Amino acid sequence: MKENYDLPEDLARDLTEGRRLTSSSQGWFDLASSQEFKFTSIRIGPFHSKEEGQYYTHAVGLISNTEAYGEYHEALVWLPRLKSYGAWDASHEELHIFPDQTWTTMKTDLLPFIESQWGSSGERRRFQKRTIHRPKVHPDAFDFIPYRLKDQIKAASDEEILKLLNRYETSILKHPKISSLTDAYFALANAYHRLGKNDPDEEKSWKEKCIQILEYYPKDRFYHEREGAEIWGWASPEKNLLIFRELLNKKEKQPEYAGGASLLSSYLIQSPQETAPLLELALDFKHTFAILKCLYVAKRWALTVVNDRLAAQLKRNKTAMNNLDDLIVAIEDRILSASESYPTTEVHEVRHRRVADRIAKGWEHLRKKEYSKTEEWVASVLAEYPENGEALFLDARLVWIRSGSVEEGWKRATENLSKVAPVDVSGIGKLHNCIGCALDEMGKFSEAIESFRRAEESDPKESIYPANRAEIFWKLGDEKSAALYARKSKRMGNKSEIVETILKKTAKPSQLRWEALLKEWEKSGLSDKEFCARENLSKKAFAHWRRKTF
Repeated sequence: MKENYDLPEDLARDLTEGRRLTSSSQGWFDLASSQEFKFTSIRIGPFHSKEEGQYYTHAVGLISNTEAYGEYHEALVWLPRLKSYGAWDASHEELHIFPDQTWTTMKTDLLPFIESQWGSSGERRRFQKRTIHRPKVHPDAFDFIPYRLKDQIKAASDEEILKLLNRYETSILKHPKISSLTDAYFALANAYHRLGKNDPDEEKSWKEKCIQILEYYPKDRFYHEREGAEIWGWASPEKNLLIFRELLNKKEKQPEYAGGASLLSSYLIQSPQETAPLLELALDFKHTFAILKCLYVAKRWALTVVNDRLAAQLKRNKTAMNNLDDLIVAIEDRILSASESYPTTEVHEVRHRRVADRIAKGWEHLRKKEYSKTEEWVASVLAEYPENGEALFLDARLVWIRSGSVEEGWKRATENLSKVAPVDVSGIGKLHNCIGCALDEMGKFSEAIESFRRAEESDPKESIYPANRAEIFWKLGDEKSAALYARKSKRMGNKSEIVETILKKTAKPSQLRWEALLKEWEKSGLSDKEFCARENLSKKAFAHWRRKTF
């Protein structure tokens, strides 16, 4: 790559060492040594509304660091394809060049050239500066790359894809490691995948090109794990697994949704028998649970998601599905056999998942009033995981319903609360809520409010708990508090009758008016602007009430 940048001899000879330039207006600029030059590409344009893309050219960044702008290599550049020095204004994506200047003529006073991009008229009189507005005048110096090439490829036939590659592929491949071109690199990967899948004779060649394009992404600028999972698995299961490993190293909060589940789905589809590398990767304690969650999500998507090609392929591949199940069991066993090495939250989730199906079956039998069968499932779960809060909640509900006694249900829930694993926040919340419901039926409203508060404190993501608090406040005649918790519950997605009733009866006239207007707007099919004009409404007020209501 560097050999194509044609560095002038006087530049390379002079900058064996860097030096600092100090400006009275822009602070200092550190001139790079020749070993520190940044070999990159810069972009300019578009220059009119119909240009859906930008022009790229190679550049050698001569500045290593700046006081005011941090790393700004392109504040002064050598442009090999233009055979000229220049300054790139990154904020406005403008390129200013200095025709007929050499390093020898510039080096004694470089600051005016650097600062010329900020437009001092006095400096412009000292030397010629030209801003590139017509890159097509320099056809050999610039490469036009469109913004939405991926969309064009997605909508194109194979023949049209070949035409698009003929037009843009070479231009894109001239510019590796450029952050603004990551979507263009992915567009090429899409094209290679499409063509390779439809041309078995040339599939190997297209796969190799696809693997090559992965090397074009700059470090820490790869964000096509999920969108490209099918492509990477097809091109190379080994590369797919490497991308998955790098995703885990990014420390995403939910790697399963950032592409992890999709990458594992693709890997298992392409290499259903090759599970050993995944088990080896799971040996790293930092990654064990993340890999397990990715497998959980991959399985759930395969079984439940429709209109997803990757999920459908995985579901149809019985070998892959069986091996996915085996991987889940093996990694769960690893966590449980060394539970002291993992966070208690992770150990709990694994233990709970292993009994969750039995808890669900227990609830099914309870709804059918098959109390003995419910009791059997509860006993089975508690024998394996005696601190499981959801099983203990089911046990309390069984006692309540079977005995017909609110007091017995309250007593059992209170007893069971002391048995729950402290990490089981969902189970603790359910038992506090059960106690609150019993206290409500017993007419102990103040105590019920406290139990619902504790339920919400344990599991703040559950919308039923603030709804229950709202209902008790409503019974006590505290409309203000009832409305407060009803609004909170609704914001969390609760649409229960009691929440809607409280909100309706405590709404102010203006709120009722706007709610009615918004319902009318929904039915009208008009845009915000059209509806406000028809009803003579303030657009600002409309936007406020729309946000508040929806």
